[in-house]
Amino acid sequence: MPYYAVPGSQSTVSSSYKTAALVSAATSGTARRGKVFEVMVGATANPNATDTYLQWDISRITASGAGAYTSWTPTSLDPADAATNTLAGINATAEATTITANSSLWNVGVNQRGTLRWVAAQESQYMIWPATASNGLILRGLSTTYTSAVSAQLTFQD
Repeated sequence: MPYYAVPGSQSTVSSSYKTAALVSAATSGTARRGKVFEVMVGATANPNATDTYLQWDISRITASGAGAYTSWTPTSLDPADAATNTLAGINATAEATTITANSSLWNVGVNQRGTLRWVAAQESQYMIWPATASNGLILRGLSTTYTSAVSAQLTFQD
């Protein structure tokens, strides 16, 4: 399977979740499952004067077009691989409303001064989205005190 990356960002986080990146199956008849095996998150602006946290979450979505985000073509980690048919978006300006209830697959708090990299130890830990049009995963962050820029990356197979 080919490997791809979506380096997302969010210009500001707040006390409600803001999407940094999302990936989903294509809307055409070529929809395929995808498997996230690596996640990286961190702050990209000066720390808040009050030492604080960033809360990160990956949840399932049922329609990738439900929010307002910048479309992104996933980057192939091997230039010999064909382009993916996975849809991706970054830096949402309006949040998706199609997040599946109680579907959080990964939820972690990180100090604003730290960067976190999570890598699945084995294939059974991959976060998988179905080969159903527009179904996928959304990576979003929040903080009640830190209100500056963050970055994130989803690395996946499809």
